[in-house]
Amino acid sequence: MLKFPNRPPRPYAVRAEGLYIFREDGRRVLDMTGGWSHHAVVGFSHPEVLAAMREQMGRFTHLDYDMWRNRTHDDLAEILVSQAPPGLDLVYFAGNGGSEAAEAAMKLSYQVHWDQGRKGKSWIISRDQSYHGATLQAMSVSERDILDFYEPLFPARRARIPVHHPLYFRRADESIDDYARRSAGELEEKILELGPENVSAFIAETQLGALIGDVPPAPKYWRYVRDICDRHDVHLILDEVYVGLGRSGKIYCCSWDGISPDFVVLGKTLAAGYAPLSAVVTSGRFYKAIAAGQGRVQHGHTHQGYSLGAAAALAVQRIVHRPGMLAHIESMGAYLRERLTTELGSHPYHRDVRGRGLAFSFEYDCPRKADFGAAIASTMEEKFDVLVDAKWHRLSVNCAYTLTREQADYFIDTFCQCFRDLAARWSN
Repeated sequence: MLKFPNRPPRPYAVRAEGLYIFREDGRRVLDMTGGWSHHAVVGFSHPEVLAAMREQMGRFTHLDYDMWRNRTHDDLAEILVSQAPPGLDLVYFAGNGGSEAAEAAMKLSYQVHWDQGRKGKSWIISRDQSYHGATLQAMSVSERDILDFYEPLFPARRARIPVHHPLYFRRADESIDDYARRSAGELEEKILELGPENVSAFIAETQLGALIGDVPPAPKYWRYVRDICDRHDVHLILDEVYVGLGRSGKIYCCSWDGISPDFVVLGKTLAAGYAPLSAVVTSGRFYKAIAAGQGRVQHGHTHQGYSLGAAAALAVQRIVHRPGMLAHIESMGAYLRERLTTELGSHPYHRDVRGRGLAFSFEYDCPRKADFGAAIASTMEEKFDVLVDAKWHRLSVNCAYTLTREQADYFIDTFCQCFRDLAARWSN
């Protein structure tokens, strides 16, 4: 069963290596989408990752996370906390995908409150225009209009506040700091409306993802949010499934903002598509609260902490954490954003170029934006053999961290040519 039954089927892929996907018809496509769902952060078929997986398969592919200890989990946890914000010193391997990790973080938040005697704290607050996963609880704290028909199935005790988006919602009479304070204040208003004694956590993407187009927060926004959460004993859950583990130019995107959340959700960039694995990074003090309470974490899956996935993730993260990798991500992202701004900044359709590292978007404003994006994506693939994520109102760039300058230049040259040619005849 195909996801889009009314669309022509996509081509068959026969091989992938580095940033290239090889089609059955013999064409080689440069993938600027990180595997389309932005997971392929070290590219395809990386020899070090494949070697680690083969070695693990020689031992075992999976043993139950609850029953057996696995030193690969210990090594992976050690590297994940090595650059974590202060206070985050524990990793819980929650499941296979980011949706499961988001659910685990919300459940852990509630359990910690419960085990500490605050059993009424069950509401979860999220933001508009966010996405946290495809399972029901994760979907219920997301906002995608096409999924509204699932509303009757959603859990109760969830609330949303407006999206944080300086370009869209900062008023003309506001400084950027004024907007940051007002936007954070919307969270406090919602907490007070629900009653602080009833609110468990606030979950949000550290930098808004590809859904709305890679929007970094206003400076100090997360510091104001952190103060509000502390004031009302509300846990702060940051979803870094998309933007964490190097994609922003730092291992944890929230490190740009100088704050420590209570839980960080990790997924697709963890094992980079080589095998399923997701995790929640949190504080040992919460673990102690659970140990003193119910005495067990009330969450689990058969393939939780998937052993083969842990081996793949450890190899991926050793590559990502190497000296120079973050600098390369940041420099390549800055180079691409600068070239886009230089080439297209004065174009009538240009609206904004924004983001961090290799998680950024070019937003365009033109008639029939969704059709324009679809035409760009189609032309880039069929004419130039480049796969891009251009849809709705933006081009989102989230390719593998191993992008070379030659590949970057080919992408920018062809995209700008495609954009100008298409725009020249679009209004007609």
